[in-house]
Amino acid sequence: MGTLSRPRRGRYGGETAGASGTALAVAMVVALFLTESLVQILLPVGLQASGAGSGLLIGVLLALAQGAGVVMAPPAALRGDRRGRGRVLFAGGLALAGCAAGLAAATSVSSAWTWAVPLLGYALARGSVVTTTLAVVARSGDRYRTQGLNGAAQRLSAALAAALSVALLARLGTGDAAGPGLWLVVLPALTFALLARRVRGRADRDDPAVLTGTAGAVGGYACSLRMLRREPALQASSLINLNLNTVVLLGNSFYPIALDVPAERLPGLVLTLLLCRDLTSVAAGPFFGRVVARVGLRGAVAVSGACAVAGLAAVGLAGNAFAGVAAGAVLHGLAGATGIGATNLLATAEDTAGGTGLRLAATNYLNGAGMLVLPVVFGVLLDVSGPAGVFLAGACVSAAMLAGVLALTPAAPAARAR
Repeated sequence: MGTLSRPRRGRYGGETAGASGTALAVAMVVALFLTESLVQILLPVGLQASGAGSGLLIGVLLALAQGAGVVMAPPAALRGDRRGRGRVLFAGGLALAGCAAGLAAATSVSSAWTWAVPLLGYALARGSVVTTTLAVVARSGDRYRTQGLNGAAQRLSAALAAALSVALLARLGTGDAAGPGLWLVVLPALTFALLARRVRGRADRDDPAVLTGTAGAVGGYACSLRMLRREPALQASSLINLNLNTVVLLGNSFYPIALDVPAERLPGLVLTLLLCRDLTSVAAGPFFGRVVARVGLRGAVAVSGACAVAGLAAVGLAGNAFAGVAAGAVLHGLAGATGIGATNLLATAEDTAGGTGLRLAATNYLNGAGMLVLPVVFGVLLDVSGPAGVFLAGACVSAAMLAGVLALTPAAPAARAR
């Protein structure tokens, strides 16, 4: 990260985010997405071990975990923009830790439906912290550099989660790994909460001048929906967000349970997909600003979407073949490296009105709805057509979203990368 710069006084109180602010934001991203990735990988394994015999049931519970949090994002983001994001994130991190402990305890119960209560709590806590954390990132340091590091940090945390999960699967077996793994989730969630207490200045809250028009929007819903309806950039950001989450969901949650291979081969194949994907993103993420400077924001969006489609198709066609899975995983990684920064830049352009967190929350409606529906659809396809059908259907969904994104994304970048 280099030498930490001395923080400077901001225009509206507190300190502007220098290198120290960027480092804090990146550390928070690592802790949050390590929590998220561990849950995504271990939850289906734990559900299957608890007696969830069908892809449909697993899909329904995954949909609850991934989609229900959309109801918390706007009010949490509005409160954070106005009164300080650090407090919102501290409370959300503690809630994530408590719900992770509840999920770990549920692994000892034979009924899969026992997971519903801690899953709902986890989903609501997740909804309150993800967009608010990304608002901290958006207001910490140089936009292009920080977003590149954000993408790399998200995928680094996913790589760590993959390595930890596969180590547990290899050592304890698929039936016994979920409980210890979910207890492990408590640690990064608590770390995230403690880091959130250090958020200050510009990263903590927005200039009151940009919040004009947000008053009177009950819980932030009316204002965020109005922004989403009026601004094509927010609509494009929403579709990119949903596309990336579809790729991650299929890789993290469906690939480990879809493989019809001997138990001794499962950890190796899962590790191949997840590590190749995430380490590719880690390596490519810091170059995000250069990509935008070279091909523009619309070009970066096209690269991300094309890699997502091709990567999902490659995994679907490869089956259990090592080389095909690795190639698909690299494409998934390139999609994440370019898409994560692009979706956040579209949502948080500096010359647009509205709180940073609330703008990011506006992009979550489509993602929340998609994550309520798509896991169920993919779960049914897993029962009906097997793993190949799931990933090929995912490629078709991803292609449709790419077409929509390209129609909505402006031809020129919002700002020139430095």
